[in-house]
Amino acid sequence: MPKVVPQYKEQARQRIVEAALGVFAEKGYHETTIEDVADRLGVSEGAIYLYFKSKRDLFKAIGESGERQIKQMIPSSIDAEDPIKAFINSAVKLSEQYESFYGLIFELLAEASRDASLKRIFREDFDEDCRTLEDFLKELRKRNLIGTNADIRSISMGLLALFYGYLISRVIGLRKDDSKQAYTEAMRVMLEGTLSKNVRLQNHV
Repeated sequence: MPKVVPQYKEQARQRIVEAALGVFAEKGYHETTIEDVADRLGVSEGAIYLYFKSKRDLFKAIGESGERQIKQMIPSSIDAEDPIKAFINSAVKLSEQYESFYGLIFELLAEASRDASLKRIFREDFDEDCRTLEDFLKELRKRNLIGTNADIRSISMGLLALFYGYLISRVIGLRKDDSKQAYTEAMRVMLEGTLSKNVRLQNHV
């Protein structure tokens, strides 16, 4: 029997994750079954179970996919002429990619308040996202783009809070342009507001 090429295996996992995300968004987490995901892909349930042991494992993989996207946008932001502006633009674009899944995210957050295993998945995702943002902020600090007294952990958590706030504004029906402007401005104020007086003077001389 030929062996599965690792690259093909990763591609197959990603196809399953993308299909599951679509089905979850349409039917909701509880109503979705592994069979539904298999039907969407035109494969057997057994083919799904080769990669994921359960629906929760599949949901966890969706979260990990989001984490990878956040990690991928950091290097390009760091290398940009204006790292803070580049980061804000990338963060907005990433948020918009999930627009059709906002309802699903809040359904799962509500369920996590009653389900310890889902709560653990969300917490692990949150902590990993925080670590990624902390690394980005530490690099900004090295370049004197944020103040030396800035609390890196708190700013990282604040940026994630802004992300969830943006999602809420869209779920309750605020205009996209208004939500986007508020989200962008809040991130800008949070990041640029960490600059010390001395750094501001240096950057404007």
